[in-house]
Amino acid sequence: MTTQRAGRRAIQASLLLSEQLCFAVYSTMLAMNKVYRKLLRKLGLTYPPVPRDAGAVERDELMVSEIGARLFLDSTTLTRC
Repeated sequence: MTTQRAGRRAIQASLLLSEQLCFAVYSTMLAMNKVYRKLLRKLGLTYPPVPRDAGAVERDELMVSEIGARLFLDSTTLTRC
C-alpha cells in the first residue's frame, strides 16, 4: 500500500459519521429534546416558552432583547404573536 493510498484511507475514515464530533453532539441534542418534549407535554408546555419564561422570572424587568441574548435566540423568537 502506498503512502498516498494510506493517507486517502485515513481521510476517508475521518469523514465517517461515527468519527464526527458535530454529529455526536447533534444526535445527543435530538435525543435530549425528545425526552424533554415528553416531560413538558405532561405539563401542557412546549419548549420555546420555557427558557423565555425562566429568563423573565430570573430577573425582573428584563427586556426581550436581553433574554434573547442570554438564551442565544433572536428576540423575535421570544415574542408572542
